[in-house]
Amino acid sequence: MIIAIHQPNYLPYLGFFDKMKKSDIFVIHDDSQFSRQDFHHRNRIRTDQGWQWLTVPVNKKEIPINEIKIKNEFGRGGKPDWSYAHFMVIRNNYVKTPYYKTHEDWLRKIYEGGYEKLMDLNMTLIRFLIKTFDIDTKIVYSSNFGFKSRSTQKIIDTVEKLGGDTYLSGSGGKNYMDISLLKKSGIKLEFQDFKHPVYRQRYKGFEPNMAAIDALFNVGKMPE
Repeated sequence: MIIAIHQPNYLPYLGFFDKMKKSDIFVIHDDSQFSRQDFHHRNRIRTDQGWQWLTVPVNKKEIPINEIKIKNEFGRGGKPDWSYAHFMVIRNNYVKTPYYKTHEDWLRKIYEGGYEKLMDLNMTLIRFLIKTFDIDTKIVYSSNFGFKSRSTQKIIDTVEKLGGDTYLSGSGGKNYMDISLLKKSGIKLEFQDFKHPVYRQRYKGFEPNMAAIDALFNVGKMPE
């Protein structure tokens, strides 16, 4: 059984969902430490200028992602300024794509949700994309296990807890994992070989590694 682990990023890119589809159980690493340099509270969408960051304002502290709170400043109509801005930027750049209108009501509802924690916002968006991409992988949360171990040992503990025999790592795992420790545990290690699909975007040219909603709105499904 293949186990994969990943932080709950904001509007994840297609590689996130590719890893999910290739695993039997996908662990949301919600008790990993928040990083302002990562994609935990930001991601990119396609624009006529190439691409643009969308960043959720949060209280940036060295605490787990599932404890990070969103900085909600309310504007007219009682809606958080950032969420209204994100929705409108997405709408303005994708309203003319083939499948945007199909999902607009759901997207609007999510951005009007009034979330206090980043984790809740991210998981609502992730589950929306899981459903639209027709992914049926089992999802669990690392915080439910209560492990005090870290890094490679925590990976081993998680895989063993779930009864897995294979760990599917992102390609970047080579830079931080203790591979010898994994081998000693008897867990088979595989690295994700994600090749980003090329599809027709609204604007001229192709920008890879955008938020997965880019593919959804342009293609209507998870492209092969």
